[in-house]
Amino acid sequence: MDANKEKAIEKIYRLTLQDAEFDTALRKKLGIVSPADVVLGDNERINEIYELCIEKITRKQGTEFYADFPIESLRSALAYDYNRMERFRRKDDFGDFCLAMYQQIENITNYICADPIVNRVASKMWAYPAYCIDSDLKKRPGEYIIARLLFIGNTGGNPNYLIKTSKPLSEHYAWDKMRNVVYFIGYKAEMKSSDYDSFNEICSLLSELYQCRNTNHRHTGLSEISEHSRQILEKIRPLKSFYYSKFHGLLSQYVEYVKNGYPLEDKLIDYADSLPDIDIKPQISINIKGKIDLDKIPKR
Repeated sequence: MDANKEKAIEKIYRLTLQDAEFDTALRKKLGIVSPADVVLGDNERINEIYELCIEKITRKQGTEFYADFPIESLRSALAYDYNRMERFRRKDDFGDFCLAMYQQIENITNYICADPIVNRVASKMWAYPAYCIDSDLKKRPGEYIIARLLFIGNTGGNPNYLIKTSKPLSEHYAWDKMRNVVYFIGYKAEMKSSDYDSFNEICSLLSELYQCRNTNHRHTGLSEISEHSRQILEKIRPLKSFYYSKFHGLLSQYVEYVKNGYPLEDKLIDYADSLPDIDIKPQISINIKGKIDLDKIPKR
């Protein structure tokens, strides 16, 4: 089923939850018997009542989870996906659980990365050193630049930090956008070298969630799974009970980043605007991040 049909079904389902008259009319049109007219065994009826009670609780939890979220226009959709996520967890449907969680993070990420102010700050600062001293924006020693931290890997033998910084943040893939959100919103561009491990941990979890989301992504034309993705999924599948909680912690942390860091603070905007434009050039250096990590030397 393609993505547009999937969205249409979700909208219809949401209407059935919100409008009892619509639910009744739809059931009549489809020839579906109303649950109230079905004779259930005692255990089945108890289970149904229990599920309805839990559903009511999780809807309330989703609303409360996003009650003070700074992007007001997203709150309703995010709370709805939160409830779907919890429903899939109760059913032990790990793939759809990951997809519903990913849709929340993706929705947040796309909104932030479409913000022209965030785009301006990010593109201006990519060429500047990644780490601060004492969380002071202006104290940025070293040569290891933000672009190298955020745009990892290579394409066609060329480092991505040289290729991808030629276009605005809003045009990047979801994975690159998320790393930028963690840096500019989560760490407010004040990341210290000693923060690298925690930064890498949350970015690794985002990558793992992305791979798990792909297993249930109802979209045609997805490329064959890579060996790297296969290894991640093989690691997670035997531990899915653990990853339910681990991914829930990831969502909480990501939302907390946005609550504390968005919209961008004036001091960060003013600092970025004060920086002269400089070109990003190939770098041959050591990335000091609490431990030594040698980057591959880019081909010339």
